[in-house]
Amino acid sequence: MSRSSGSRIVTALILTACILSSIPVLAEVKLAYVRSSHILRNYAPYSEALKKYNEFEQGEIEKFQKKTATFQQKVTDSQKQAAFMTEVKINERRVELEQENAALEQEYEGLHNRQDGALAKKYAEFLKPIFDNVNKVIFDIRKEEGYSFIFEAESEAILDADTELDISEKVVERLLLLKTDESSTEDKKEETKN
Repeated sequence: MSRSSGSRIVTALILTACILSSIPVLAEVKLAYVRSSHILRNYAPYSEALKKYNEFEQGEIEKFQKKTATFQQKVTDSQKQAAFMTEVKINERRVELEQENAALEQEYEGLHNRQDGALAKKYAEFLKPIFDNVNKVIFDIRKEEGYSFIFEAESEAILDADTELDISEKVVERLLLLKTDESSTEDKKEETKN
């Protein structure tokens, strides 16, 4: 290495050191993560809401299955009776069954559509308040404790992390306090009414 290239490296290092020392030190980044499944598994209102939703879903599915079975029976009966029917009557029955089948398909879509189907709406009705509470608690903890970021560990974006950064249990504890606060507020409202 020549003397001039060595002095260039030293000069570059000195310049880099000067530039870096003039840049203000970035604020400390404080990180944490949560495990949503742990939070929800340990938050009773979630289990209750999920149970209500599952009961609703099961009821709707059973109603639809009964309608489908009734339709299938009509198709079977029509096939058996076709030998005794006129061509006009067979065509009328076919059109009737096609319309009923189309209505069933439309009802199925109205029930199962992920965006605005009856099941999606009911899921949001039962579970959105739970998710709102969880998100509010996480937001409050982030703000109060000065976290720069709180990550969701189960989203597969985090490959490994120090368990000391896991604030899931803290979120569960806050949610339980939130539930207790809501209950005492409701009790006070009841006492005021009486």
